[in-house]
Amino acid sequence: MDPYYRTIKGLMVLIEKDWISFGHKFADRCDQLDGDPKEVSPIFTQFLECVWQLTEQFPHAFEYSEWFLLQIHEHVHSCQYGNFLGNNQRQREQLQLGERTHSLWDFLMSEKQNYLNPFYKPSYSEAHPVLQPSTLPYHFKFWRNMYHQFDRSMHPRQSILKTVLTLKENSRKAESELQALETRLQKLGVTPIATSDPPAPPPTRDQCTNPLPPRPDSLILGAPINHKEVQRREEEDEQDEVGVEATERTDTERTVEGSSGTESRKQSYGELEGTCNGELAKEEPAVVSLEVGVARMTC
Repeated sequence: MDPYYRTIKGLMVLIEKDWISFGHKFADRCDQLDGDPKEVSPIFTQFLECVWQLTEQFPHAFEYSEWFLLQIHEHVHSCQYGNFLGNNQRQREQLQLGERTHSLWDFLMSEKQNYLNPFYKPSYSEAHPVLQPSTLPYHFKFWRNMYHQFDRSMHPRQSILKTVLTLKENSRKAESELQALETRLQKLGVTPIATSDPPAPPPTRDQCTNPLPPRPDSLILGAPINHKEVQRREEEDEQDEVGVEATERTDTERTVEGSSGTESRKQSYGELEGTCNGELAKEEPAVVSLEVGVARMTC
């Protein structure tokens, strides 16, 4: 395909010259009216698919995307425009379709931005004036958006071309707004200040292999979950305090007035030692006094 016909306007000229003016019977081949079923044949559909296969093998060589081809195919059968009505140019002139109907090419040119191929490179066509596609079977693809576009059982798939076009359009708008703001600042005599920091260098190989630093403690993660959790923690703290006080009270408890637990243990050891030495009998206390309910024995 000639490089000129790889553009949007060039493909319009090619279809108008070699298909419409040459006399392709669109009315019979596309079954626009009730006629002979034997005349129905998807020849023009096959032509569009051949162009689509070329766009798949050479994505940088064509200005238009597959959506441009799909729009042409849809309006060939919709009969909404007069370009493809009738079987030849004579019938179209007799029906005065040029004056009574609209042209499809004007409609497509008004929405040209929607059909651009984001991967198109004009320099590629200059370097490759002749395309040599591969005819191996595995290089041919099934045109899903053509033959399964109305199949609801197929899973939806996002178009990469539309996504790229949207990103490019958003980037273009952002750049134009930035230029307008810079121009306005220059008129006001204000020097724009670059607030963005320079991009950080990519991590080295050692930084990629080293483990991540430990995660710091979070006050949010350490906070109690609810009120019950707070009460439970307070009860545990109170129990711990009671246990500590009980232990201290046991150690400092006085068994006999004027003596501590340690002194009582020493006295018991002394009694055992006296028993071993033959001192089995003890002298009875001479005076027994009661003070605050505690018996104090004195010898």
